[in-house]
Amino acid sequence: MIDNITTINYIKQYSNSTSFPSPKKLKKLTAEDYIILAGMYKNKDLKERAVYFYKRALELRESSLGLKHKKTANSYSDLANAYYEYGDAEKAITLYEKALMISKELLGTMDKDTASIYSALAHIYFHNNALQKASELYTKALEIRVEKLGDMYPHTATSYHDLGCFYAESEEYELARPLFVKALEIRKKLLRMSHPETANSYHDLAICYYYLGEYDKAYEHISQAIKIRESILNKKDELLVSAKKNLKEISKKVSKGQKLRKKLPIFDYLNSLSFLFKIRNKSI
Repeated sequence: MIDNITTINYIKQYSNSTSFPSPKKLKKLTAEDYIILAGMYKNKDLKERAVYFYKRALELRESSLGLKHKKTANSYSDLANAYYEYGDAEKAITLYEKALMISKELLGTMDKDTASIYSALAHIYFHNNALQKASELYTKALEIRVEKLGDMYPHTATSYHDLGCFYAESEEYELARPLFVKALEIRKKLLRMSHPETANSYHDLAICYYYLGEYDKAYEHISQAIKIRESILNKKDELLVSAKKNLKEISKKVSKGQKLRKKLPIFDYLNSLSFLFKIRNKSI
């Protein structure tokens, strides 16, 4: 029984279990314990279990802390992300909206946590082709982070990059370019050159230059992205392989001076943001 073992051992025991523990054994766990369990299942890609334990954490926090508490808002966000990864975007939006309402009431409309929820919602709306809504939320998240965190902050760089990817996906490359440039500048200063986000910035800016016909700059930046990725990734990693394929295509334009551009479906949102989602690049 749980009374005879530590919480840590209990969590370890059930993180490797093939079935859900019984409610009797779960009843004495705290919300934080449930969150740890949920995270373990999430890392193992056991999405249904992650949802289950994030639900339990939310139930406990609502009953013990009330609705208007920062930790309750965090639990709504955790559960929203879990549902999104489980494939239920509609449920995720509902939960994020609830988290946003609490966050705005407790912390204000210009708080960094509020910005994170705006950003998470923006990703989901973008995936669901609600482009106007996504644009508004990406922009709002960036405005808050610039004001509250300043330019020289990783989350601010993420917002610049997120909005740049949005414009790139919308084929507004002139609007995307300065945002990618800004994100890269920040990441070069704050993060090591071997950081994966620095590589992402070099890569996506390269593709933006490609679409703008600036092939020499595209070649320079994607070469740098590849150099970083080769130092930190397996040679068969999808990101490295796709970057090398793109380099070959860009090289053709550099060598021949061509103006016609082959479509490179590079800017691809996959389950990501700031702390909730990651922007990755698909193979050509």
